[in-house]
Amino acid sequence: MATLSTNKPRYHHLTLLILTTITLTACTNPKIQTVENFRAARKSGNLELAQSYLTQDPRVWYEKHEGPGNPWILKQGRYKNWDTHFNGQSDLSPWQTQDQTVYAVAEETNDYYKLLERQSKSRYRITYFFADKSDKNNHQPKIAGYMISAADPNKKSPPAISRYEEFKAWALAHEPAEWEYLHPQGKLDPTDDRAPRTRKLANRWRTTVGLPILE
Repeated sequence: MATLSTNKPRYHHLTLLILTTITLTACTNPKIQTVENFRAARKSGNLELAQSYLTQDPRVWYEKHEGPGNPWILKQGRYKNWDTHFNGQSDLSPWQTQDQTVYAVAEETNDYYKLLERQSKSRYRITYFFADKSDKNNHQPKIAGYMISAADPNKKSPPAISRYEEFKAWALAHEPAEWEYLHPQGKLDPTDDRAPRTRKLANRWRTTVGLPILE
């Protein structure tokens, strides 16, 4: 028993050493550090500082990194009001690097999913692209753009289990004009006053099917 007791601290110290090494490696990676600094600045509302981590013409892509992408303007986040109203919360996997990219998988939940009785979190991959190394003006790694895509690019995401279709059918039957306003051309629009109006409409549906109102 004495021998076992003596060995335990050795394994404990070895585990701490490995974890410390991994942590220091991640923290000292300049690209990962730039991403974390950028996200912290943006979250705090310091857009001037956040902008300093980006190239002069940052771009954004969805699903595929093809073509020139769209302009990335920090002040024009389409989902800002939506995420705030619905209390969006995201958990990120550890950042990983590959060539000129840094990426992680996010798991997101919010009140909108709860309104629709969704049984799983939304999972997606966020990838940050960095400027080419040949850019002589870069004193630190600069983010050239980002992309939101499927969590696993090699697998098709399973359909989410929720009561969205039931809610949609009810809305089209009872509030077609409101549904069209919230989903122009059949696509959800998160801008303007659509978040609170979506909550109001969803709660009306919930009362008809015996579900409690979610404020």
